[in-house]
Amino acid sequence: MDAWPNEPPAPSDEPARLWHEGRFAEAALRYAALAAQLPDPAGALLWQGHALRRAGDPAAALTVYSRAAAEAPADPAPHRHAGHTLRLSGRPEEAWERYAMAVALETGATSGPGVQAAITALMAGDPGPPEPPRPARPVTIAADLPAPAPRPATAAAAAPARPVPRMPTMLAPPPRPRMAMLRAGGAAGPRAPVPAGGGIAFDISDLLLHFEGRRTLTGIQRVQASLVGAALGAGLDAAYLAFDRERVAWRAVPAEALSLLLAAAAAGSDAEDPAWIAARDPVLEAARRGRTHVFAPGTSLVNLGNSWGIPDYFRGLRAAQRGAGLRFVPFLHDCVPLVMPEHCVRTLVQDYVRWFSSMGVHAHGVLCNSECTRADGHRFLDSLLPGLELPMQVVRLDADPRGNAAPDPSALDGTRAPRPPEPYVLFVATVESRKDHLTAFRAWLALLRRHGPARVPRLVCVGAQGWHAEAAMNLLEGNAELSRHVVLLHGISDGGLAALYRDCLFTLYNSHYEGWGLPVTESLAWGKVPVVPSHSALLESGEGAAVYVDPQSEASMAAAVERLLFEPGALDTAEASVAALPARRRWDAVLAQVVAALEDFGKAAVTPVAERLSLPLGLHLPLGRADSAVPDPAIALGDLVRDGAGWRPPEEWGTALAGGPARLRLPLPPGTEGLLRLHLEFRAEGGGGLTAALFADSAPAGGARVADLPAGDFATAFPVTVAQGTVALELEIEAPEGTGLRGLMLCRDDDLLARLSFLEAQGLPSPRIG
Repeated sequence: MDAWPNEPPAPSDEPARLWHEGRFAEAALRYAALAAQLPDPAGALLWQGHALRRAGDPAAALTVYSRAAAEAPADPAPHRHAGHTLRLSGRPEEAWERYAMAVALETGATSGPGVQAAITALMAGDPGPPEPPRPARPVTIAADLPAPAPRPATAAAAAPARPVPRMPTMLAPPPRPRMAMLRAGGAAGPRAPVPAGGGIAFDISDLLLHFEGRRTLTGIQRVQASLVGAALGAGLDAAYLAFDRERVAWRAVPAEALSLLLAAAAAGSDAEDPAWIAARDPVLEAARRGRTHVFAPGTSLVNLGNSWGIPDYFRGLRAAQRGAGLRFVPFLHDCVPLVMPEHCVRTLVQDYVRWFSSMGVHAHGVLCNSECTRADGHRFLDSLLPGLELPMQVVRLDADPRGNAAPDPSALDGTRAPRPPEPYVLFVATVESRKDHLTAFRAWLALLRRHGPARVPRLVCVGAQGWHAEAAMNLLEGNAELSRHVVLLHGISDGGLAALYRDCLFTLYNSHYEGWGLPVTESLAWGKVPVVPSHSALLESGEGAAVYVDPQSEASMAAAVERLLFEPGALDTAEASVAALPARRRWDAVLAQVVAALEDFGKAAVTPVAERLSLPLGLHLPLGRADSAVPDPAIALGDLVRDGAGWRPPEEWGTALAGGPARLRLPLPPGTEGLLRLHLEFRAEGGGGLTAALFADSAPAGGARVADLPAGDFATAFPVTVAQGTVALELEIEAPEGTGLRGLMLCRDDDLLARLSFLEAQGLPSPRIG
């Protein structure tokens, strides 16, 4: 008998009489027939399992106990009796797993001495099933009365050796009126194919995030502003959008206001200037509260900047892709966080890894700024999603980056910037370890010691201080002469930067790795010779006119600078090579190349987004914020399965429900069919019920309910019968405020190793057998 005397009463006298007459198989059939008629069949199913055990069919009993557990997910009894059956069948480890689940549901605890003791008591207790009470009066049963016809799944459970009839996908058992069903408008049938073509929408979210705190532009933001400015100036028929993280949708930004904002950004550097604030704030207000943009069918959403670090960006993108067949085209500026993570802060690497892991699943084509970046992108995507063959096109950033700002020496007033005719060398880059100011400073120190301060020009470094720059700054602060010869500037306006380029001797750019290297192009546009290391995309941006040095070599850099400074005719010869280059392209020419690439992407045959990634059976998938330093398909899956507007951004422990229905979409591996188990890990504040409605390819397929949620972390599992040809399962969850999902696993019902591994991951006590 049981350790906990809380069995449901026997539901009927007739199968009980058959039981007490020793006709257990017939009693099991009667209980099955009764379960098919009851609105709440869990109790009848439990007694059917008991009868099957007494009839000597433990395998069929285990199947029926699983069905009873699906009907009553919060009831410990089905798990307890399944544990008894497994123990008697010589499967103690699996028995321990079921007992642990029963104890967790009974007590709300998953670890501790009390849990261990309760499981041990069950392992030592009487594993026999209870007996129904004897009927109060006899019931006559005709000898030739046929048994009631059971439901298909029950027949399969009672005779597992026979082929299981083909059934529709369902959350076992089939749906009844008491279960959560599809809400009006909650899902639709298959959509017609979205026609090819469509408009262009530029996502400027990160550009506006930049303008919230800064006015001057650098790097990616400068490229983005140049291309968007070209589109605005050409009157391109395009939308300009900002992602609303709260509504997980895009808001439209008026083109005229955006044009004024870009002009104001180029006109100065003072972020407190009333004219700047007057131009900026209306655009930021539109990004926060403007009209929600509705994508026309076949639109290409082009992100010329970056979207890593923006929570739930891809969840919003998936909704737009389903609703309008939206094509997503990101601009890949570099893969530095993957190639050289040691030169990036950890949070940047993690944000980039999360973005890159999901980017390949959602993109229809990728714009790359160099052949180097395209090669890196293909390499990392091939490792992440083998065989995807995502089209990539190179759009070189060899346009004139100088903008319309005229050189304005007065913008340098109040700074340490040299004034003509004093000679100097210019180094434009954020002061961070990747830009390798340390080697440049060491080379300058060597020149000072070799030639003396009077003959060595100053090195002017323009850029804010970034991460991992301590070694360079310590060297600078530790040598007074070097400190006098190195000038650090930041927050310089476009006019001030133009004056610095115009009047410098030549430029220096000493990065460890680059996707392109915009300051090299700026130097060439001003007719100035760039000194750069010979690696990565700098071999492309230098266009054969740069003076190349050995990477990270103080001696090589010092020798190259020495030649340009002191060798007669060396600088003139190098400048002649720069002057012989073709004139810089205009940004509208680069924009035309972007538009042409979008047209090509629209014609390319690529694997549909919905087919690029499926959920492997047996994979324990955490739904917390991933902090990996390497792209991983599991990161993309963790993002992919959270669907719709019912989720908050992931946190370290998991993902909280946002109120209202939260939908999981589980893309199945091809050929998946038969009986599966969906394991879910929850976190709840306790109290209230949880309902789950299942859909198979958007068609209602059943549901279940957890009547009283325990407080803290807990896990449950639902059996799911999957029909042949089902592409995806969707589970719509409604639960009280404060509930969240920590992880999930979908596995075959007979995959006991995966089920045990999942249970162990919950922190349940380990088995102690023997």
